[in-house]
Amino acid sequence: MSAEQTQPTAGAPSGVRVLIVEDNPHIIEMYSYVLKKLAANEFKGSNSLEVHFAADGHAALAMLTESPFHLVMTDLYMPVMDGFQLLEKMRSTPAMAQIPVVAISAGGLDARDKAMKLGVNVFLKKPVRFAEVMDTVKQLLRLK
Repeated sequence: MSAEQTQPTAGAPSGVRVLIVEDNPHIIEMYSYVLKKLAANEFKGSNSLEVHFAADGHAALAMLTESPFHLVMTDLYMPVMDGFQLLEKMRSTPAMAQIPVVAISAGGLDARDKAMKLGVNVFLKKPVRFAEVMDTVKQLLRLK
């Protein structure tokens, strides 16, 4: 899937950029819906929210190198470059090291432990609830 973005909120002076790294289009759709609801409810025209997509860690890394993001939401198990490798690269690159990362995975305790050791900010276990994703994103973007 190529990079896409939602429409920024009308008249917004600045924007929040979120990168979703996921290879399942249905899950991307759900996360996008959550983020659009968040923008409508929290920003109320005072800010914009851009949502970009990458189907694997390699594509995500290229996008992160090109321009800044405020939050990354990633699956851990993907083709080409998985979420673990993406986390390693992000945390070892000064320009990306401080970007908050949410790992959302069906993996068990081993996946959670490995992701936490690599520096993920929050680990959510699939299937996730709409409210859980919304609350996590609000917390990491300091909207709470």
